[in-house]
Amino acid sequence: MLTTILCIIVSTLAIICVILHFFGNRELYNKTNHFSGPLLFPLIGCTYQFIGDSEHFLKQTTKLSCIFESPVRLAFGSHVFIATKDPQQSKTILQSSKAMDKTALYNFSKSWIGDGLVTSKQNLWRKHRRIIQPMFNKKTLQTYFSIFQQNSLLLNKTVESEIDGPEFDISNHIAYITCSNICESSMGVSVKTQKEEVYKFYEISDRIFRVLFKRLLSVWYHSELLFSMSSLAKNYNNDIKNIHNFTDNVILKRKAILQNKKEEAKAKNITLDLLLELSDNNSLTNKQLRDHVLTLITAGTDTTSRTLAFVLQMLAQNPKVQEKVYQEIFNIYGSDDPEKNPVKYEDLQHFMYLERVIKETMRLFSIAPFLARMITEDLELDGKKVPKGCTAIVAVVPIHRDEKIWPDPLKFDPDRFLPEEVSKRHPCAFIPFSFGPRDCIGRAYAMLSMKVIMVTFLRKYILKKDKFTEIKDIKLKMDHLFLSCDPITVRIENRAKCII
Repeated sequence: MLTTILCIIVSTLAIICVILHFFGNRELYNKTNHFSGPLLFPLIGCTYQFIGDSEHFLKQTTKLSCIFESPVRLAFGSHVFIATKDPQQSKTILQSSKAMDKTALYNFSKSWIGDGLVTSKQNLWRKHRRIIQPMFNKKTLQTYFSIFQQNSLLLNKTVESEIDGPEFDISNHIAYITCSNICESSMGVSVKTQKEEVYKFYEISDRIFRVLFKRLLSVWYHSELLFSMSSLAKNYNNDIKNIHNFTDNVILKRKAILQNKKEEAKAKNITLDLLLELSDNNSLTNKQLRDHVLTLITAGTDTTSRTLAFVLQMLAQNPKVQEKVYQEIFNIYGSDDPEKNPVKYEDLQHFMYLERVIKETMRLFSIAPFLARMITEDLELDGKKVPKGCTAIVAVVPIHRDEKIWPDPLKFDPDRFLPEEVSKRHPCAFIPFSFGPRDCIGRAYAMLSMKVIMVTFLRKYILKKDKFTEIKDIKLKMDHLFLSCDPITVRIENRAKCII
């Protein structure tokens, strides 16, 4: 009897959610009828177009943005999206004060990263961005350099067993090192002393991301009530609890260290130290402190590791490009062992071709394939009104692979980023770190860490591929970020041995 009553209550609540869902999106459907796009149905919108796996989701999203003239109308449940692959329309969206808030779908992650810079509303974001920005200036980034240097050398050691062997999946090795970089520079959690904790942190974060992406695709999980009653919610909430406990413990330990006068000289050498000072000055609450730490780690781990994995794949498949990068490195360090003569901060400015290689990789494999902003006031886009309540989507991958902007777009050509070529293009033709006031605060951090890893790695190893895969044939998908459907595998040879 109790079970029957419970089922009736749950069914009634589900029906109420569906009814509210329908009335919640009907008005926006009507207000956006003047946009092109696939046919929308009540309740589900155009979700039927995306039934399938994450590879199909990415293909279909890219396909629809190309079939219809920008801007295109899409909808998932009650969420109406206006998507564009036009650089000027993208600039209008990303610079507008009417589109400064992130989409409501970001609310799914608030139980995890709260009101960090990625998810916070415009007013709070402006305040916190202003006080956190100095943590990413040149002087502060330089204090992280030794961390990047040491972990890059550690990466070289972890892959030693693969020398002269068959192709191996390098992604996990890279992910572990980038996670170590961000954990150590943000929280002081060192891979040398807390290896299991760092790896567990990465695994939990990955699981949380996958649940959030599943919620995005499953419109019935957009309802907090229905999601809370699902089997996903229990494990998700447990992971959130574990990651919060870990972060809170790290913060408490760091507070204790900084309160010890003997350690004063060591203060402000990691992001957490700087945030703790803001907390002491009442600029940040304890919760906001944790939110920002988690946001920085979350935003800085997978994005960097996946980009680097693609960079390694591109270098392995383009030996002439790899050789040119190495010659740039050789001109500074010769054949010195990177352990005896590690990369120096002041030398990084000279690796301009390597930087172009990284940028060309980010063009072809932009880890954040879409940028989403909530429209808080009616916004005009090329003479068409985007009504308040819609989500504006900038389709980064279609922009980065548009043949009108990038001739022969699937050709890997780092010289696209020579200064004279860059000056010819629209500023929003290349936006891997977003654009405008709410762009990625960690872009300089990311480029610095990637350069250190690549210079250190290529001084020791030569990358090889047994089978060349055309870029058009590399299968891609989107779970929470952009990634390869297949493992990214390479072979490595000892460079010193080859020189001899």
